[in-house]
Amino acid sequence: MTQLENQLAHPVTIIGNRAACLGEILRDDVNLAVWERSQDFSWGGFVTDFCNQAGNLERFVSLEPGQSAATALPRWALDIAGARNWIDDVDELIEMYQCLFEPEAIGLRIHVLADTMCPRFHVDRVPVRLLCTYRGPGTEWLPEPLVTRPAGEGPLPEQTVPADQIQTMPTAAVALLKGEAWEGNEGRGLVHRSPQPNGTPRLIVGLDWLSS
Repeated sequence: MTQLENQLAHPVTIIGNRAACLGEILRDDVNLAVWERSQDFSWGGFVTDFCNQAGNLERFVSLEPGQSAATALPRWALDIAGARNWIDDVDELIEMYQCLFEPEAIGLRIHVLADTMCPRFHVDRVPVRLLCTYRGPGTEWLPEPLVTRPAGEGPLPEQTVPADQIQTMPTAAVALLKGEAWEGNEGRGLVHRSPQPNGTPRLIVGLDWLSS
């Protein structure tokens, strides 16, 4: 596909039940790749207890290659049953992200949210972001044919989309969202938003590509 053809074509979404589908995000015409995996109940108890004890929580750390997600958890969380299983799972996601993109560093965010973090549809000003919702409803997103883009370089307009056409990432799914800062993806970042928690605190992990 030529650069002009890529600019004119709608970005597409890849959804699969194997981790290998995440590699499709490297294609020029893909702005979302989702690995729909089953929930691993070895960390299910930890997730519930962690959310109940944390309330609203936000942690951010910059990780060099080989560093563990454990550095982002409060010390008290390390004593919750199943913490090691959950940390191992997040460390696998970090390793996958590092393998795919080879960033100089990775920004790890851990959120426990009782309220909606980003209720408006938006695009991210990043190259590519990994999101995994371990508890509660997953991130909502719009297929490209339903998106209203700005005519020029202005902000994304309000999106008027019927509720039954809004897509939701399953809980525990691993998603790679291509943003506006990915070379060649300007004006094509995935349009998404945070869902309503519906009374259940959400636990979200995000990974970002950091440069020194």
